[in-house]
This record gives sequence, C-alpha cells and structure tokens, in this order.
Amino acid sequence: MPFIFYIADWLLTGLIYLVFIGAVMSWFPGGRSSVVAKMIHSITNPLLLPFRAIIPPIGGIDLSPLLAILLLSFLQRLLHSA
Repeated sequence: MPFIFYIADWLLTGLIYLVFIGAVMSWFPGGRSSVVAKMIHSITNPLLLPFRAIIPPIGGIDLSPLLAILLLSFLQRLLHSA
C-alpha cells in the first residue's frame, strides 16, 4: 500500500475518533463549552452539517455523528480494498 494510502487511512481514523469524542462530549453539561470541544466542533462541523440538513434531530437525538462515522468507515473500507 503506498504511503498516501497510509496517510489517508490515518486521517479517516482520526476523523472517526473526533466525531465520536465530540458526540460523547455533547452529552455532558460542560462538554460543549470547553476549549477542546470547540476545537473538535470546528473540525467536525463541516462534515456533520450536510447530514443535519438531510435528517433533522429525532426526539432531540442528533443522528448526524452516526451517519458521518458510517460514511467515514465506508470510505476507509474502500481505501483498504484499493
């Protein structure tokens, strides 16, 4: 596997972790206002906005992180099969 594939795989894995951490941090009262949460939000928000436009929160639960993780995992599997 060429070096560029390793970098892309690493970036996709990092994005998956950031989306997951951002979703978990949003469950806690102070989790949204911390500096780390704002940094994670600024990185992951452009990825989550298209999903939020398609599927609104259902019963107050935002499904966009789940969909983003599924898409990123799919892209990572495509990368591994190449």
